[in-house]
Parts: sequence; structure tokens; C-alpha cells
Amino acid sequence: MAVSSLTIRPRRTAAVKQGKKLWVEPWVVWRQDAFRELTCPACGETSVMEKHLDASPPFEPRKRYALYACGPCGTLHYPDAPPFEYESRKDADIARKFYVEIGAGLDAMIAPLAWAEPERVKSYLEVGGGYGFSVDFAARGLGWRAANIDPSFIARTGAADLGHKHLPEYLSADNPLPDGPFDRVLSSEVIEHVSNPDPFLAALVSALDKDGALIVTTPDAGAVHPAASLDALRPIIVAGHHLVIFSAKGLEIALRRAGMEHVSVIARDQTLYAVAARKPVEVDFTARPDRQIYRQYLKARRDALSEDPTLHAGFAVRLLKECVHTGAWDEAREALENLTTRWRRDYGLDLGAPQSVRPRFVLPEKNRGRAIRKFAANHCFNLAVALFYAARLREQDGDLDKAEALYRACSRSAKTLRKVFEAMFAACRETEDAGHRAALHAAMLAVRTDPDRAVREILALTPDAASLPQDLWLEAQRRVFADGVLTGRREAVEPLALMVQAQLLASAQSETPLTPSQGYAAAALGMRAEQTGHREEAAHWYDQAAHAMSDAGERKVFEGYRDRMMVTPQSGDTAIEAAFAEISALEAEGRSWKARSKALALIDPDRPDHDAVVATLGSRLASLEHYRTS
Repeated sequence: MAVSSLTIRPRRTAAVKQGKKLWVEPWVVWRQDAFRELTCPACGETSVMEKHLDASPPFEPRKRYALYACGPCGTLHYPDAPPFEYESRKDADIARKFYVEIGAGLDAMIAPLAWAEPERVKSYLEVGGGYGFSVDFAARGLGWRAANIDPSFIARTGAADLGHKHLPEYLSADNPLPDGPFDRVLSSEVIEHVSNPDPFLAALVSALDKDGALIVTTPDAGAVHPAASLDALRPIIVAGHHLVIFSAKGLEIALRRAGMEHVSVIARDQTLYAVAARKPVEVDFTARPDRQIYRQYLKARRDALSEDPTLHAGFAVRLLKECVHTGAWDEAREALENLTTRWRRDYGLDLGAPQSVRPRFVLPEKNRGRAIRKFAANHCFNLAVALFYAARLREQDGDLDKAEALYRACSRSAKTLRKVFEAMFAACRETEDAGHRAALHAAMLAVRTDPDRAVREILALTPDAASLPQDLWLEAQRRVFADGVLTGRREAVEPLALMVQAQLLASAQSETPLTPSQGYAAAALGMRAEQTGHREEAAHWYDQAAHAMSDAGERKVFEGYRDRMMVTPQSGDTAIEAAFAEISALEAEGRSWKARSKALALIDPDRPDHDAVVATLGSRLASLEHYRTS
């Protein structure tokens, strides 16, 4: 195959020079300090609108444009921002590499193809399809007659790279396409770039068969609020790029005005999804194309386009990710082996030796573009994502040491890539998410061998807790604490005790049943309470643990622990309790040798009352076992 002229050829030398980091003022400022009478491009109502914020275009940081909010429908728009010049070829090689390797959410792109009765579809048109990934999948994966109408340079590039049908022109209601009409017309993330949506929607409807369905996706105005992070806002309110940010109500009104009588709109993940038709159509926004067909498509394209390093990386990493997500483990191993071999050859990066993967990037005061290109020639932009799914695979295979090393390499790489993307005025939520998840997974694996490190890493992430995936963040706290306590290393994980306790108390207050994962954390809190002499508290937590267990055997174990805590200690037991308390006190005072001597005497299996010691101390014995080898 012919390799694109925009391909950045791999190099095996990495940037090492140091430089000063440039400071850039905030690109968005919340200022509700002006009002204007404007007509809403979505609902068509004319009203006095309040300014929402000021924002700067990414390549013009000294310019500011005001974003106004429509009171009747909630749509936001920039009345004064000029349309962005999409025909620009500036930095086209970098833009192509970023988009193909990491920027294009291919799984999300092809999802709309399954939303509205896909079994009835034979023809498909995407309007403003850009590079054309979803058109390529529709044609090669689903067998549809598919085309992309888009005059942009990136669309021409994608058609040349992938080989799908491309119409390099603008769609117009006055100029019917010779292959039309189409069963499905998709316009994804395009309408927000149009200042007046009515002519655009009229053109979309003109290409649609009378029994067909129109699918539209666009950023959600409901996601724009002062509490949102800048990373979350960046892809939504890009001044100049996005001119109209629709609300769900505004989008529905605009579609109905275009002649669509049956309209379904949902908001999800900062995006609006809409299906509109002249006749009733069954809609399922949760549907996805067949996963096996998708994997087969990714593998076929990876192999067919392998001469181009950017295309190979884009399809190879997506294939690895999809195989891991769907549990196709044998296919995942082949995908990782293919990727490892190729990147070792092209970039000198060895995914099999993750400790050696340490990308570096320093933004110089001058020649920003040269520094970015040098990094791009030595690394793929989807490096962090590849490392994350390689770690997931190794964890599935039981190679926990390799998995932990891969997670750490992912976390390091994500931090470096964020600097690179910021220098490009770009953002990548997938890379950010992979880095955060990798850091949490690494801590959960580290507790096996180094609980102190695991705790330090969890605590170090606390300032960024709001940006972390919340379910995994809470699970990591529980796992590190529970694993530490239940394996006799309570002191090391003690700093997490109050965080875990607060979690479980919050679940109790909301009357949410505990999951097994939370149950193990409750058991750890019970053991902690038992070891510090708080038997009633220990009984409470053991009871919580027993109720959380789905396995009958585990439930019975924790019920036994609970029942034992409810028995009043006898006089002989009091002496054993006192001996244990003395050892704990000696440990706290730092008198470890004295504590060791008394601990060895207490747990000596030859002492006459050994059975009483076991019955009295129960799970607390585990906390003394380390004295046998220390």
C-alpha cells in the first residue's frame, strides 16, 4: 500500500533537553456581566440573553468571545465568533497522527449505526464525516453502500488512507446526490460548527429516504456549568470551533422545524444523541454493532494498512482494547504480541519491558512545533492506552508483577502525553482516564509486596479525587486497606481506615446493600476493632461483612467471627487480652525487641493454653505472625 505523505516516520531518538515551561492565562472565564437581545439559532426565540462566559480560541489566546444562553431553551451560542477555517493544512501531519492514533473515538463513532433498526439499512451517508472511520466500517464491516460527503482536507486524507467513497463537496438541499436518497444519514459533531442550523438540517433531510432516519450528535449545553473541570469543558466550548452548543430541548425543536415528526433525544456523557424520522422508528441508544464483526474489522484493517505506522498503531491499539473489553483473551494476546513487535522495531519501545518505557517531553521557549514533531517521531500518541490494556491482559493472565509495572508505565506516559497534548492545544480524555485508572490499579497491586507504598500512592491521589473515576477510586481505598489488614499488616494501611469507614457508613445511611468488595473492607474494619479491643464494634463490622457476602462459605466465616465477639471473655481470656495489649503498647513505643519476645511467648504452640490463645485472639493472631521471621 502507498503510505500517506502526512505520515510521521518513526525515529529511535528521544528528546532530552530541558527548557522552561510557558505560562498561559486561563482560556475561559465565567463572566455573567452582559445582556444582549439575540435570536436563538436552535429554538428561534428572540429574547434578552445573559452572557455565560468569555472564552479564547485555542490558537488565538489573546482574543475573547462571549457565550450567551437562551432562556427559553437553554442553548448556548457565540454570536460574534467567526467560523473556524477547516480547510487549513497547518500542522496537518500532527493533526492526522493525533486523530488516527488516539483522538478518534471509533467505538463511539460506529455506535449510531446500530441505534435505529440497522437490519433495514442498505445505504448510508455521513455528512461531515471527517477522516471517515465510520464510513469505512459501514462499508467493510457491515456491507452497506456508504459514502462520506465532506470537502475538508482531513476527509480527503482519510479517503486516500482508507479507500472509502468520498464526495469532496458541501451537501445542499438544492443539489441532490446521484446515489441518494439514503436509508440512514448521520451527522456527528458537525451541527455545532454551523451558525445557522436551519439550512444545514434542510440539507440533511433532503438526502434522507422517506422511510429513513436521521442521526445527529452534538455537545450538550447542559454539561457547561462553573462546577465542570476545564478538561471537561475544553472539547465543548471551543470558541470559533463550536458556534452553537445545543440543549436537548433546542435540538428537538430544530429537528421538528426541519420536518421530522418523530424525534428522540437523550443526553449522555456530555453529548446529545438524536434520532429523527418522518415515520415512527424503533430507537435503542444502548445498541452497539456486533463486537465480533468489529474485532474482525479492526484486525483486517490493521493488517491491510500495516505499512503506515500511524494507521497500524491506530487499529492495533483499538483491537487490543476491544479484545480486553470483550474478554477475547487469545485474540488480545495476539494483538499485544503484534503491537510489541512493531513498536520495538519502529520506536525502540518495548512493551515487554515496561520499566524501560519512560517518555519525556520538555516544551521549549521556541520551536514548539519542532519539539512536538520530535516527540511524535519517537512515540505513538496512544502509548498510555496501549500500556493500560497490556496491563489488564497481564493481570488476567496472573502475571501481577508485570501488570503492576505496565500500570506504572501507563501512569508515567499519560502524564507526559498530557504535556504534549497541551502544547498542541488538544486534550484527550481517554489518555487522562487511562493514567488515573493505571495509578489506582498499580496501588492495588502494590499492597501485595509493599503496603506502605500502596498507601502513599492512594494518599497522593487524594487532591485529585474529583477527577478520578469514582468507583475505582473508592474500590482502591477498600482493596488496599482490606488486603493490608487481612494479611496481618494493619499498621501499614492504618492511614486509610477512616476513609474506608466513611465509605461504608455512607452506604449504610443511604440504605444501599454492601457489595462483596465492601464486605471485605467491613471485615477488615472488624479485625481492626478486634485487635484494638473493641469487641462490640468488631461484631458490628463482621455482621456487615457477613451480610455482604454472596458466597455461603464466606458468609459463615464472618458470622462465626461476629458470634465470637458477642461472647464475654472469661478470666483466663483476660490475661491473654492483657498480654496482647502489652505487645501492642510496646510496638507503639518503638520497643520492638521487647514486643517480639512477648509475642513469641504468646503464640508459642507448645504453651499449655495455646488453644485458649487461639480462641481468644482469633484473627488477631495474624498480626503477630511476622515476629516469627523478623
